[in-house]
Amino acid sequence: MTLWMSELGKFPMWHSNQGWRARIVVIYPGAGWHHISDFHKIAPKGVAMGGNGVPRHKDESAEEMMHLDEQVVSIAASLASYKPDVILWCCTAGSFIKGKGHDEKLIKDMEKATQVPCTTTATAVMAAFRQLKMKKVCVVTPYPDPVNEIEKKFLEDNGFQIPRIEGLDLVDNNIIAHVSPNVLYRLAKKAWLPETDGLFISCTGLDVLDIIEPLEQDIGKPVVTSNQASYWLAFKMAKVGEPIQGFGRLLREPR
Repeated sequence: MTLWMSELGKFPMWHSNQGWRARIVVIYPGAGWHHISDFHKIAPKGVAMGGNGVPRHKDESAEEMMHLDEQVVSIAASLASYKPDVILWCCTAGSFIKGKGHDEKLIKDMEKATQVPCTTTATAVMAAFRQLKMKKVCVVTPYPDPVNEIEKKFLEDNGFQIPRIEGLDLVDNNIIAHVSPNVLYRLAKKAWLPETDGLFISCTGLDVLDIIEPLEQDIGKPVVTSNQASYWLAFKMAKVGEPIQGFGRLLREPR
């Protein structure tokens, strides 16, 4: 489960003892602290990751966030030479911000450029909803209202009902990465509606992996988070099917 980098510090290099089971390339926005640490918490034995970050300006508006994915295809093409099993664009906003169908187009463009199976976080989240039979979902995000409205429309256009979405009005990735699990747990409890099918905590930059199990126990319904869903689908695509304990119902169930 080690991240190995080339001498240039840019592209992943697989050590001979790493990734014997599966190799996942992760492209992420900003510093990527939780993208990487969450992978190492979740990944089964023999599954390795390599990755590269997409530069992200700290003061982004909804309009500026439209540009998040502009380098993803070219970065994926560069990383494909290292023969990963799956390439993941691990960014929630960067895969929903352009509306319904853009995640699918992005996957097609990445796969055409790499000849490697690819996916995105938005795609994975919706697959997780379907896996857990979550049709009506409460959503918690770090985003400001204009971005929340775009995410709500994206999910509703894809057939899900979003009766409530609560955000923290943040856009700086460095601030988002340091929001405490305490704040996010309490926001999730505040946003939760008992008549819904589950709860989604959106944004791969959030430190929420360790609150999934307590939330599921407290609300009695499934909880999906962006990194959890992203890696769940990446492992599934790589045909790594064992149950993973401690991070919610989605990962506990065999793939």
